[in-house]
Amino acid sequence: MMKKFLAPIAIVGLVAACQPPAGGSKELTERIEKLEKKVEALEKRGAGPQRPEPPPPQTTAYKIPNGDSPLMGKKDAKITVTIFSDYQCPFCSRVDPMLHDIVKDAELKDKVNVVFKQFPLSFHKDAKPAAKAALAARDVGGDEKFWDMSVKLYAAQKELTAENFSKWAGEIGLDVKKFEKALKDNDAKYEEVIKKDSELGSTEAKVRGTPSLFVNGWELRQRSVDGVKALIKEKNLG
Repeated sequence: MMKKFLAPIAIVGLVAACQPPAGGSKELTERIEKLEKKVEALEKRGAGPQRPEPPPPQTTAYKIPNGDSPLMGKKDAKITVTIFSDYQCPFCSRVDPMLHDIVKDAELKDKVNVVFKQFPLSFHKDAKPAAKAALAARDVGGDEKFWDMSVKLYAAQKELTAENFSKWAGEIGLDVKKFEKALKDNDAKYEEVIKKDSELGSTEAKVRGTPSLFVNGWELRQRSVDGVKALIKEKNLG
């Protein structure tokens, strides 16, 4: 990165130091002209990658259908907290306990549920295999086992291996052979689920990173149970 910033400065310095003397050679003049053109080109490109423009303030709720995504809490709850998450993201692991607290909270448990959308980031090589493991756990044991496997995955983010997926499947009470068969046989299906969730997040909810949370389509910035309550009140959702 530093080279990108220093290159224009170094070239400018060279140009300044190589001014031709009166009546100087044609060759030196041509070299300086070429360097000046390089400086101009670098200035047009910028010194480095630019930070993307932040999205405009949200004025309407995003349309984020629950679909057939894993759900925790009352299925027919009026309010849904949706998370787009990556199992290798340390920030996602910190948010996960809060999701469980939401459906246990005395004030929220009867009217709020939680829906999980897969959003593995490309630079997290173990995130997609982990997502498939969670989906396989769900296929074998239902939504409850999906969330149980998610807890295991978040707790050991540096140990996301096929061997551990099978080990954890046994620890959460799944038939390990059935789990491994589902993981193998349904790979294409899980790929499609992950693709659709990621596209939904990117296009409909303007997701740019993980975790991204929404309450009935409104972005949740205060990531806590009290934050959920505040947003419900602010947007008159409950």
